Amino acid sequence: MILKDFYTEKKNAIEIEFTSNAPIVQLYSDAIFKDAIETPVVMFKYDTVDWETSSEKNYKADVSFCLYLILPVATISSTSYANAFDIAQRIDKAVLSKSNSNAAIDTNSTFKIREKQCTNEHTYWNKNDFFIWEITYKTTLIENILKKKYILFNNGLSNEKLEELGYDLESGIIGINPNQVEGNIDLKTTT
Repeated sequence: MILKDFYTEKKNAIEIEFTSNAPIVQLYSDAIFKDAIETPVVMFKYDTVDWETSSEKNYKADVSFCLYLILPVATISSTSYANAFDIAQRIDKAVLSKSNSNAAIDTNSTFKIREKQCTNEHTYWNKNDFFIWEITYKTTLIENILKKKYILFNNGLSNEKLEELGYDLESGIIGINPNQVEGNIDLKTTT
């Protein structure tokens, strides 16, 4: 599915952007806040996915998603909240990168919408336990499911004989071409 492929592509891009000390990248889950966080974590969350579906099996989605950079409390050695800006800039560079390994993902349709510092006022974990920086993006994803269509040259066989050979002529996937292939065909290859 294109949503999984897009997440995997962006996760890999973020991990590659950091040559060392890469943050942990995962899908969003509040469960992470139940335990102490000792290294930076980036959580990916789809906010809205609005699909448009056509009769030709093309699916287009207008997608907004967020990346949450979570830093542990400042008392942990070598971590300061000012580092969030440097880490966020590298994450931003990775997410907005024009290169990717998945040809099905359009690299020109992802845009940054906003950034902000989050507070924990309406959540169940303690208010001052984490520094959270949120970056919101918007993109368009298109998934094409190609219809497979085959043409069968019957070469003089009747429909009944083709069905005896295992061809399903009623499914609409295989079309019968009334033209016959004539002459000898040599399928041998020379090496």
